[in-house]
Amino acid sequence: MKKILLGTSALCAVAMAGPAFAQSANEPVKLGIGGYWNSAYGYIPLQSGSQKGGKRQDDIDTDAILNIKGSTKLDNGFTVGASVQIRATDQVPTANVAPNLTSSTPDTIKRSYAYIRGDFGEFRIGDDDDARRQKALTAPIAGGGVLFGANTPDMLFSNGPAITNTTMRKLEQEKRISRLAYFTPTIAGFSFAVSYAPGGEKGGIGNANAPNLTQTNGANAINNAVSIAGAYNGKFGDFSLDAYVGGSTGHRMVAVPTANIRTGRDNPSAVAGGAVVGFGPFKFGGAYEYLNDRDLPVSAASGHQTRKTWDIGGEYIIGPFSVSLDWTRAILANREVNAGAINDIFALAGDYQLGPGIDLGLGIDYTHYQTSVSNAVNVSGTPYSGLAIMAGIGIGF
Repeated sequence: MKKILLGTSALCAVAMAGPAFAQSANEPVKLGIGGYWNSAYGYIPLQSGSQKGGKRQDDIDTDAILNIKGSTKLDNGFTVGASVQIRATDQVPTANVAPNLTSSTPDTIKRSYAYIRGDFGEFRIGDDDDARRQKALTAPIAGGGVLFGANTPDMLFSNGPAITNTTMRKLEQEKRISRLAYFTPTIAGFSFAVSYAPGGEKGGIGNANAPNLTQTNGANAINNAVSIAGAYNGKFGDFSLDAYVGGSTGHRMVAVPTANIRTGRDNPSAVAGGAVVGFGPFKFGGAYEYLNDRDLPVSAASGHQTRKTWDIGGEYIIGPFSVSLDWTRAILANREVNAGAINDIFALAGDYQLGPGIDLGLGIDYTHYQTSVSNAVNVSGTPYSGLAIMAGIGIGF
């Protein structure tokens, strides 16, 4: 009898609790883990210029990320979530990457942000790329550019000046800093985005450019960075079109005797755009970026250095195989002391999708860096040419 009474009591409790549970179907945030591992071996059989002196001809590059993410869909239709990308390899910022950091500590967190998504679009807050970089595209690259290519390659093998040609160069000193961002829904193929970053630092405390409502510390930090961009994606029979355009600007902090103040001098700005047309197994297109900033390693007397970068290329896809040929050029004003420079990269890449999220890649890069003055007054070294042969694997999970 005791067991029967206990069972009856339990049923009553469940029956009474039933209406309370029925009032809301909201579920807690569910956690998941994703990421990728990209690794490649590269060998430089041919190169010229003094930059090659005393340096190896081969190396292994690895880029690996763990993405811890969670989200839930609420009764009101909103999706709320967060994403934290953790580097699985040590990456210590150098002075030309993060000059406003107090110490060269490993950059463990790549990006981290929270978001709310609905029919209205998506709002984000946290460390992430600006709107222009979020919407950017490049010339078509085999395998989606998982491993190799001339524009922003994951794997770059060269003994020349440390320059990666990119039409998506960051405006601030760090790529992914604390910002607010809004992304519209896609309507008739069109979508837009806008972002705002109060300071030039990543989230948290302890940075040299730590948040301060009265004054932001850290000379050369970029404050009040605003970025806008628009994109289009559509199909017309056998044709497809992807395109974007965007711009970014901000205020640079400049050191004066005892404090850092805002100034119109050296404020960076960037405009960029690009398009890719597809027809059957073929894709063809390119992108362009104009960046007016203080480029490193040399600071010109005026403080202004411009970077004009474009790329163009095509891709052919058949089943799991794809091959691409692309070329990118960067015209760098004031890159050297009293001189500019031109950096060309030609890339032939092949990719085979071994399975879902698994890519095997082969690549051949030719890099040519040329200055406009004699070698004696250059800071980054003499002109350089190099041919690299590469093979690698990309694993997404």
